[in-house]
Amino acid sequence: RLSYSRKIFMMAFPTQKQESFFEGHVEAFKHFGGVPHRISYDNLKTAVQEVLRGKKRKEQRQFIAFRSHYLYESHFCTPGAGHEKGRVEDGVGYARRNFMTPLLKAADFDDLNEQLRQACLRDDGRHVDRQPQSIGEAWQEEKPLLRALPSAPFDYCREVTARLNGYSQVE
Repeated sequence: RLSYSRKIFMMAFPTQKQESFFEGHVEAFKHFGGVPHRISYDNLKTAVQEVLRGKKRKEQRQFIAFRSHYLYESHFCTPGAGHEKGRVEDGVGYARRNFMTPLLKAADFDDLNEQLRQACLRDDGRHVDRQPQSIGEAWQEEKPLLRALPSAPFDYCREVTARLNGYSQVE
């Protein structure tokens, strides 16, 4: 999420694996047309291997490679400090209430994600309380502040070394 415009991007995935986490980011960066300089996270396992003292985290190796590819800084919320992520939680609640209620009907994840993408685009016309511009108008001012997308997206597949046994079966 960006601080002023409140522009929303949503996707649904069948799993919460790291590959889905990266794919969601890649699709969001494409949707926004660039990469923010900093992204705030809760201490999710797909990014954080271990929470250390204070603001220090031992990040997952693949997460470090991912954010190094896109050249953004990660910021992690302090455990138990709900005020640090309140606006994000508000945005999640808003999107859930307004984009997924009543429950959406979709043929597959591609269909569901297209419905969510269209809902996000329609939301660009909304005016947030005490803001003179719509979300989409404010976004046009923020968009030039993004970092450019790299020439090639991050390959977010998971690579595993496998061995064949004498029966040509993967061990």
